[in-house]
Amino acid sequence: MNVRMCLWLGLGLVSMGAQAAPEIAQLYAPKLPEGSAWVRVVNPSDTAMQVRVGQGPSFALAASTALASPFQVVDSLQPLQVSINGREIKGLSAPKSAWVTLILDSDPARAPRLVIDPPLRGKDLRAELNVYNLANGCEKAEVKLANGAPVFNQLPFNGQAQRTINPVQATLIASCNENASLPLKLAPFKAGDRYSLFLIGSRQAPRLIGLVDQTAP
Repeated sequence: MNVRMCLWLGLGLVSMGAQAAPEIAQLYAPKLPEGSAWVRVVNPSDTAMQVRVGQGPSFALAASTALASPFQVVDSLQPLQVSINGREIKGLSAPKSAWVTLILDSDPARAPRLVIDPPLRGKDLRAELNVYNLANGCEKAEVKLANGAPVFNQLPFNGQAQRTINPVQATLIASCNENASLPLKLAPFKAGDRYSLFLIGSRQAPRLIGLVDQTAP
């Protein structure tokens, strides 16, 4: 099923474009070395898992605490090295220059699902908003502003969508059929940032979590 994405955020957004000028030097993502990719790990479960990518630091990830690790640089010419709770996961690779999100299964013995995020949409004074529908049984997710204006429509289970927006202040609500999440107030972000929304939980009890994407030093 195709994801129908709205082209506007509607009413209720307070633009912070006037504050963007001092941030111009920070607009662009760190440049990747040739033959590299960005990789992060996401754990949509409340059960904590210890994860490590390559020779980077280990992170304890859980939906209730730290849902995602920072994006880390990996060598896309080599097999992707990922360990979960000390167990190495084999058979993964990251395409050159890609932004890759590894989504953990509730069973740590299973390989994570690899999602290649859409490429950056250009260098301007806008930010990127990515959404991932990870809520079990949620076949058609909706994300709207608190005033009802649509942001993302008909996002299938395990689907991902992206759009660019002006830096804003807003409160979002996700829903699966008639079941709505608690309101989520977007954390402050600025032009050039990538912001991720994760719809987790279940169709009966969806939960919307948001964070500004980070890159490891």
